[in-house]
Amino acid sequence: MNKNIINKAKELMESQTKINKAPSWLLTELAVKKGQELAKEYGVDENLVVTSLYLAHTIFDPIWKGEIQKNHPELSGNFSKDKLKEWGCDESEIQIIINSIKSHHGKIKTTSKIAEVVKNAECYKFISIEGALIWLHELGLRGFDYQTSIDKMFKKFEQKDKILTFDKCKTDSTNNYKKLKELFNN
Repeated sequence: MNKNIINKAKELMESQTKINKAPSWLLTELAVKKGQELAKEYGVDENLVVTSLYLAHTIFDPIWKGEIQKNHPELSGNFSKDKLKEWGCDESEIQIIINSIKSHHGKIKTTSKIAEVVKNAECYKFISIEGALIWLHELGLRGFDYQTSIDKMFKKFEQKDKILTFDKCKTDSTNNYKKLKELFNN
């Protein structure tokens, strides 16, 4: 894959994040960092993982459980497919990236190890201590009160924990959940 495509995907996500007013750019970068780590660990194409992670939320909305937010994997996949073609991406790579985007919530089946890496990296951003705290801050910025934000943070954590498929990510999730419960006396 042409590294220029990764830069275009990042630039597109940065502009879409400003338009959509979500998701938190810090969460996006956290997912990308974890995706790079997992790509190395599982021996898959890091460039395809990173491109997929940048494009996974190109269509998004900060409205909690709104239609766009619920359907963003499908919407982002469809939106990104045209961009990838426009950028001259290889058709086989496009198929991998689109499946990675559309399957990152676990609603449709992954068709490659790359998509599994993307799914786990996307989940990881909410089950890591750093990601949970970024999400808690983001909820505060969106106007949620303190207790509602904590409740939503744990709900998101529990939701993402169910989607994880890699043992190390599951172990990290269990350990981080215990630490957050202790921290918030919850």
